[in-house]
Amino acid sequence: MRKTYLFIHSSLFVLLTCLGTPHDANAAVRVGNVTRSYADAYNQVNAMRQQAEYYNQQETEAVVASTTDVALPVRVADQNLAQQIIAGTASNGSVDIAKLENCAMVYPNGEFAWDRPNLGSRAGGSNTCVAVVEMRGYQMGVNGSDVVLARANLATGDSVKCNISEFPEATYMKDAENIEFPADNEPTIDDVVKVMNEEQKKNAGLKIAAGAIIGGLGGNIAGKSDVGNDSLLGTDKGKLQGTAIGALSGAALMAGSTYAGKVGGDIILSTGVNAAAGALVGNIIAIGDSVLRIEDCEVDGRKTSCLWGYLVFGEELNDKKAFYNTSTRETFVCDSYAKNCQKQELINVVLTATKDGKRIDELNTAEFEDIVGNQENLYYIATSADGKNLMVKNSNDLGSDNAEIDEDQGEFLEIAKAETIKSKIAAIIPDVTDKAFGMDKSDWREWKKLHSNGVKIYARDNQGNPSGVLDGDVANFDPITVDAEDGGIIDLSNKARFKTTLTGAGVGGAMGAFSAYQGAQTDIQNRWVTAVREYNDSLQKIYCVTGDRFLGYYNDIVFIPVMSE
Repeated sequence: MRKTYLFIHSSLFVLLTCLGTPHDANAAVRVGNVTRSYADAYNQVNAMRQQAEYYNQQETEAVVASTTDVALPVRVADQNLAQQIIAGTASNGSVDIAKLENCAMVYPNGEFAWDRPNLGSRAGGSNTCVAVVEMRGYQMGVNGSDVVLARANLATGDSVKCNISEFPEATYMKDAENIEFPADNEPTIDDVVKVMNEEQKKNAGLKIAAGAIIGGLGGNIAGKSDVGNDSLLGTDKGKLQGTAIGALSGAALMAGSTYAGKVGGDIILSTGVNAAAGALVGNIIAIGDSVLRIEDCEVDGRKTSCLWGYLVFGEELNDKKAFYNTSTRETFVCDSYAKNCQKQELINVVLTATKDGKRIDELNTAEFEDIVGNQENLYYIATSADGKNLMVKNSNDLGSDNAEIDEDQGEFLEIAKAETIKSKIAAIIPDVTDKAFGMDKSDWREWKKLHSNGVKIYARDNQGNPSGVLDGDVANFDPITVDAEDGGIIDLSNKARFKTTLTGAGVGGAMGAFSAYQGAQTDIQNRWVTAVREYNDSLQKIYCVTGDRFLGYYNDIVFIPVMSE
């Protein structure tokens, strides 16, 4: 039979569990790690296989004799006693049909017998009502079926840990040889440190190779994807360049740290690693202003850079009131009484509080903050018990609607004029030159002032390729922005994160050894969390049952209630 394993062998958890695992040719039951002092005892199971098979055969024959032939409520292991119970000649105070029926009713969907316990604290005692407890492996058999790994008797009122060490060796089934049982305890920080210490002892060639691989992988992840490709890894030009640079840097860093001795190596490694770690931390923090999406493109046979966005066409919003959420920047449209407000995207929004008629996207930060800072301009959503809402300035406006103001939904500004979106066309504007840290909305306002006439707007496909000039005004062009929160946890191509990335790199490199220590602790913690998660996942692969009654996963306490008299 092909061996079934519980874990992915490339994981740290497997590396932890392999340490101290018996590798004897005759070893039958394998245990996860060295936390068991009795692991070697499991190797005796092969010598006891004949005894186990004989036991299982006898038990099967007893079931037929006591439940099929004489139809007792539960199997009775002692055949003489079974016949006496049927005949009604059992000694006074001994077992009778009623007692067997009580035994069967402890768990009606469980498997019970009148037999000698060989599991739990009462193992080896006299015959009594027992639950036949099976340890099973989830989907470890043929075609994904569950297999029985061990089968033993646990007395009612007794408990036992669902652990292979608690089951007598004579109760092990053949399939118990084909898996590796989890350890008794989850991996500790010390276990992880021991593994990482072993990794540090590998030869220089492996370290350099690992540095090249990891650096290349990181360089590939950090490399810029081609337009339209958002995959984490790839063979795009920018990603291949990042791979080569990352591989060389990683190999050089590991070589320096290996051959410069402990102190010199730690200094080299900590400086390089912490500079990189600081950059990544700064990138992960994802703090920064939104920037416009500007990509390389080819227009009319020439290479340039294009601003991505949409050419938007709208129609006037009539006979309705609308409001602008100051924090989420969402627009809400209500009926003419400022009730029944729903989110709806609007364009060309002009606020009532704006005296010069500027659209909201034309306001600079100071102008917008002045409007928000005036309490007279603010509205709030009030919600009634029946779920209806309305916009009010204060509680005096609630009237008889029996509603309450919900300040958690934010503050709103009234919209004087806006348009609903009638249609959108994906578009680009060529010859928009990006800034080092990206253009933001204020840069866009200035750009529009300088290029209000003669700007060609092209339709675009998903890869940013132009497909014809559109009839539209730059005033109706809605640029796509890239937020600091966009992208993966690490996204070095996101310009909205550039400042925090560079700041993090400088701080990380300056912190030196201290940052290296902190980074190592983070690595240990992360790897420990992963190992513990994998260990806990492995516990779900083995469980204990009686009949079809689920009792618990591996290392859970299995408890059988007392039989009622």
